[in-house]
Amino acid sequence: MTDDAPFGGQVALVTGGSRGIGRAIAIALAGEGADVAVSYRKDAKGGREVVAAIERLGRRAVALASDAGQPDETEDLVQKVRTQLGAIDVLVANAGVPGPRGWEAVSLAAWRETLETNLVGAYSLVKSARPHFASRGGAVTFVASISGLVASPELLPYSVAKAGMLSLTRSLALALAPKIRVNAVAAGWVRTAMTAPLHEAAGPRETLRKGIPRGRWGEPDDVAAAVVFLSSDLARFITGETLVVDGGGSLRWTAGVEG
Repeated sequence: MTDDAPFGGQVALVTGGSRGIGRAIAIALAGEGADVAVSYRKDAKGGREVVAAIERLGRRAVALASDAGQPDETEDLVQKVRTQLGAIDVLVANAGVPGPRGWEAVSLAAWRETLETNLVGAYSLVKSARPHFASRGGAVTFVASISGLVASPELLPYSVAKAGMLSLTRSLALALAPKIRVNAVAAGWVRTAMTAPLHEAAGPRETLRKGIPRGRWGEPDDVAAAVVFLSSDLARFITGETLVVDGGGSLRWTAGVEG
């Protein structure tokens, strides 16, 4: 990006923005000039810390409690953002849950929770936000996963939800054209709380690292950079696309290790 505050005067909403990838996205957008609202489900302290970090950059910020799996809460979230910060220019659907491991013993309740939060929640967010976008239009980015592109039986509901998100990206890109662009990032192995059991264990950490052509695990800032690009005018003629951010890891998926 440039030194010209490409998001100056714009408002961004990042769900699941109190930690990890969401936090990195929120701060990166603020660093490029945006005022930012972040949502969180339980981590109020993390939300306050993100607000403080954004305000140190000279931007306005607000943290709001909201469960992505509850459409009524999503509607209320969007209304509050519009009231407190203004019309939305940038929308990032990042909130999600990992879901249960395994596949044979997965309960229907676990299936529903995973799909309702990760997939239906993303749809509900866009539906609620559409009337509140700026008149000039805007950009939506879904934070998906390479689990939606490659087989991942150990995280089956999560994988299916993320695959659905990629289809949702393409469909909404058509439905919301020409004024609103819709894209996705498919993140690979990124060091977050969700992947901590793997990156904190020497064996799995090294096995996965060796399978990534860039030679390292991803960091939240790597995904944030891709989201900033897709949300910016640099990507003005890009919509309905999925940008894989995995250091090349999915080019040769590591067999035998799921996450």
